Amino acid sequence: MRKLRSPRTTGALAAIAAAGAAVTMLAGTAQAATPGTFTLCSKGSYGSFAEFPERGGLATAVVPSGQCHSFKFGGDKAEPVQIRVAAEPQGGQVIGGTVYDGRAGLNIATVDGPSFYSF
Repeated sequence: MRKLRSPRTTGALAAIAAAGAAVTMLAGTAQAATPGTFTLCSKGSYGSFAEFPERGGLATAVVPSGQCHSFKFGGDKAEPVQIRVAAEPQGGQVIGGTVYDGRAGLNIATVDGPSFYSF
């Protein structure tokens, strides 16, 4: 014998499906990283830059607040990268570290805190 769903159960299932669709739409707005490219967006109230210690201290140019810049660094392995504050009085302060792999690329956004996240 087949069980019938109550109107309450049907409504709850519809709400769950709608929430899942909304989350999927939000997740779809992220930009995928481009292989060989390191993108840095300074979304906080300060400029930022990135330094690659295994490349002899190679660093990006300073990305001013409110801007994004892409750098074609290539690469064929995972390597550490330090994200830094560019503005005084914290100029050069390390916000944190992450890993850049040129085979996949990496997008980073700095935000007030200071902090950063990949996208």
